[in-house]
Amino acid sequence: MSRAVLNFLAWQLDQSFEGKPEHSLLANLSSVTNDTVDQLPPAGGRTVRDLIIHCASVKRMHVDHAFGDQALTWWTTWDGEGKLEDADLEALTEWLRRAHREAQDAVAALATDEELFAQRSTHWGESRETRLLIDAILIHDIYHAGEINHLRGLLQRKDASR
Repeated sequence: MSRAVLNFLAWQLDQSFEGKPEHSLLANLSSVTNDTVDQLPPAGGRTVRDLIIHCASVKRMHVDHAFGDQALTWWTTWDGEGKLEDADLEALTEWLRRAHREAQDAVAALATDEELFAQRSTHWGESRETRLLIDAILIHDIYHAGEINHLRGLLQRKDASR
């Protein structure tokens, strides 16, 4: 009746979200401002707002469909005040934090490591093992942390890859 792997995954979720000062999702949002959250990079693409919305929505959809009542849709993941497109960086970041807490609460509610092999629903209508869904959530944060880092570099004209 161990929770050793679940505890490790909970730790990894926190590391990918905000625990690693150089690589986490929130670390890479730390120098974004309200003035730059909607700024497009020189060649176009996605804004930081777009990436925050994507990260929070995907996290909430994964958690709701795997561990919740499967009531969320892509159009109902925003639970902040007012319209999503009008939300400032602080509100967007707090929404992202709430989404992360939901993921952590879902992992905390699992009784034993054996539950990692249980099949759970996905937001696209298939079933996957719980461990694969938790992994998808934490890898997703890492992936988009890198994307935000690159976008910040382009916007600040400090990207070494140029």
